[in-house]
Amino acid sequence: MERLELDGEGGVVIPAEWAAERLGVPLAAFLADLRAGRVYSLMERGEGEDAGRLRATLRNRARELRVVVEAATGRVIAVEAGRG
Repeated sequence: MERLELDGEGGVVIPAEWAAERLGVPLAAFLADLRAGRVYSLMERGEGEDAGRLRATLRNRARELRVVVEAATGRVIAVEAGRG
């Protein structure tokens, strides 16, 4: 079972290597974009039937990665990657 680290402030930590692989970009290019401010993120907390879940979205150029995790454990529930 795959897990991501929780940051203690209601979010999830997504390792650069993990994100770059799922986005299909070389790690060096992803890190360069990250340092240059070309990687954007959004953290959402589930409500209603999605309560207890977090959805993290990363956008890097024309690519997007969405990760849904259990808020209590960091267990990865779903991963979607593609063109944004």
